[in-house]
Amino acid sequence: MANTFRVGEIEVLVLSDGEITIPGNAYFQTTDAAWEPHKRWLTHGGDLVFPLGCFLIRSGGRTTLIDTGLGAIKTGPYRGGDLFGELAAAGVASDEIDTVFVTHLHLDHCGTIAREVDGAFAPSFPRAAYRWTSAEQAYWSGPLPPGTIKRQELFDAVEPRFQPIEGGGSLAPGVDVIALPGHTPGQAGVVVSSGEQRAFILGDAISCPVQLEETEWSGLGDIDPKLARQTQEAVAREAEASGALLGASHFPGLTFGRVLSGAGRRFWQAI
Repeated sequence: MANTFRVGEIEVLVLSDGEITIPGNAYFQTTDAAWEPHKRWLTHGGDLVFPLGCFLIRSGGRTTLIDTGLGAIKTGPYRGGDLFGELAAAGVASDEIDTVFVTHLHLDHCGTIAREVDGAFAPSFPRAAYRWTSAEQAYWSGPLPPGTIKRQELFDAVEPRFQPIEGGGSLAPGVDVIALPGHTPGQAGVVVSSGEQRAFILGDAISCPVQLEETEWSGLGDIDPKLARQTQEAVAREAEASGALLGASHFPGLTFGRVLSGAGRRFWQAI
């Protein structure tokens, strides 16, 4: 069931396509001792459970979907395919969506941009423009590191509807793109603004709230860990100073929160 939030006059629904379960030590290359102060983010077995969060934004008569999850994959630690059921439960039809913005092109964020119909792939959202940054498009169009998963058929299906957008560009009234490089070269997020209220949607610029306390922890997916940590610090500092809401694709509870500080540390408090 989607969680619904308001940022001023703008409505945001947070939906899930499923989840990924991975040992915390494996994802962050840490030890049990390092996790001791942060066990609230782990299961009893020491796993991180990452929801595959997607954000539906209604603003100015336009409907924008941020990220599309993994798609109908259920194997090992991966379980996806819930997005369309969640959209239907929220009363949202696929053809209502005007824009699909993908924060970055890891499969757990773009896995449902297209679906197979009668043996051929077609855009999942038939009226939508598909948008991500030109740097992200360039990276995924070139030679990729060994082991990188890319489903070319998804990109081929939406290529005629692809429109690049850069940091500072607008997806809808009050819905603007912000560059967040590091996790991938062209990752970007969204700033939702209405009146005096703001919310950041970060993609994987911060994978888990623990990184607000352990600022040097880098996840397995970070292509440029040093740049990713610089990006993380910049957005966390701005969110803390402004009191803006902050959400990310894999934060627990399909919710927003605020970046707070106390006892010499910074942390995320869900609302």
